[in-house]
Amino acid sequence: MGFCSLRVYNFRNLENETIDTDSPEVFLVGDNGQGKTNFLEALYILCFGSSFRTRNEELLKTFGEAITQISCEYLQNKENRFTVSFLMEEKERRIFFNGKRILDRKELIANIPCIVFCHNDIDFVTGPPERRRWFFNQVICMNEPFFINSLREYQKILLTRNKILKEGPISLLDIYDQQLVEKGLEIQEKREETIAFFNDIFTPLYKRISSLAKIDLKITYQPSFGNPGNRENLLKVLKAKRDSDLQTGISSLGPHRDRFFFSLNGRNFIKTASTGQARLVSLSLRVSQANYIHKKTGLKPILLLDDVLLELDGKKRILFLDSLPEYEQAFFTFLPEEPYKQYLKKDTKILYTSKGTFRVEK
Repeated sequence: MGFCSLRVYNFRNLENETIDTDSPEVFLVGDNGQGKTNFLEALYILCFGSSFRTRNEELLKTFGEAITQISCEYLQNKENRFTVSFLMEEKERRIFFNGKRILDRKELIANIPCIVFCHNDIDFVTGPPERRRWFFNQVICMNEPFFINSLREYQKILLTRNKILKEGPISLLDIYDQQLVEKGLEIQEKREETIAFFNDIFTPLYKRISSLAKIDLKITYQPSFGNPGNRENLLKVLKAKRDSDLQTGISSLGPHRDRFFFSLNGRNFIKTASTGQARLVSLSLRVSQANYIHKKTGLKPILLLDDVLLELDGKKRILFLDSLPEYEQAFFTFLPEEPYKQYLKKDTKILYTSKGTFRVEK
């Protein structure tokens, strides 16, 4: 079933109310700036404990208010019912699952697998390398939440090593080189394993959505460490780079420098791709992520689709919608002039959005 209801209090521009979302598909229809994306953001926060739009959580509060709260009742696989609540008071964030406070987000994300489709997803394709690293880190963490620990531990090691490079004592570098290699290879191995599985989903999916039967687009993973063969060889490579690292004060090797490419016949596809092709790649990434999570966890995902059909022509819209995986629940946003009624299913709920309020079609 998914989200049975959403309750909001002092959240952005939304009115304080409980909204019935008890339907497998929910269409949010309204002009820009009325609250559709804010509604999706609230759902996302209850799945991840953070926003997909901002890191400044003060922006989540209605202007002038000191506290914001969002909560939901959720039904999973038609049998497992639970509640999630997110509370921001002053600068303290608190998350509750079935009334029990969650102290770490990794305890939350395994409960409601959620995939958001939004305009900025094109950054995973045309943006800087760190955006692709972020995307695949999220893919892995949704399947294995404790991978968050590996990323956190690696980041601590990296920050300490960089500080030593700048301030010393240099004698500690051997110790931190070993830690960087150990934790870095753990991350590299997980990324290699994920990309191999992910490509089995992504390549045929892009072919289907793009209607280009002869295109075998693949994601190529290029680890910064390369393939050293063993840890000893990698430690030698890291030591050979030490003088250069000392000059810059930055660690030049490690998973923080890994690259992901979209390859077609061995070439970087994105260098020559049109904006429309890049957009289809970003949509294919998100659909593949949803498929990946379903296959790996057995849980059907929640899909949040924010104006993603707007830039597709009629044929591509149908191909995209037909390519969506089996889901627990899907939320779509539409402008009033879009032909959203042609996508209605038997149990679709339409919520008309205006000035932060939501009303059901009569």
